Amino acid sequence: MKQRDELISWLNDAYAMELSNMKILEAHIDDMDAFPEIKARLQQHLGETRQHAERMKKCIESIGAKVSRSKVGFGKVLGMLQGRSSSLFNDEVVKDVLSESATEHFEVASYRSLIAAAEQLGETRVIEACQQNMQEDMAMADWVDGQVPALTRRFMDTQLAE
Repeated sequence: MKQRDELISWLNDAYAMELSNMKILEAHIDDMDAFPEIKARLQQHLGETRQHAERMKKCIESIGAKVSRSKVGFGKVLGMLQGRSSSLFNDEVVKDVLSESATEHFEVASYRSLIAAAEQLGETRVIEACQQNMQEDMAMADWVDGQVPALTRRFMDTQLAE
């Protein structure tokens, strides 16, 4: 029973994480007007992130548990704060992309852990949902990581040119 309770707790963490990430993505999208190709990919991933959250909610419910309101509330507030944290700096677009990279890698690791726990408990639906989320987050992490050098150079050339 302790293992199942922990899985439920972790699924709630993942659900709250995805809700938080939606708020962060929304803020980062607002910062990317000068970078339309990055803005478009972030908008696409926002749609994926909404699906990720829905999958986690369904996983929680499929094993007879309830969504943690306190984790959901905390995740949303944290996401709003984190999403706007780079707006204090003139290099916010660079910081946003670095934050996206870190977030995606954290999500991938979180889903790997959830998959291992779900495998131990034989929760096939949870395994499949987490694998799908993980694959999409891996693709986003790879894409974002590939954008960092070019975005940094563009920022240096356009915002800091002397």
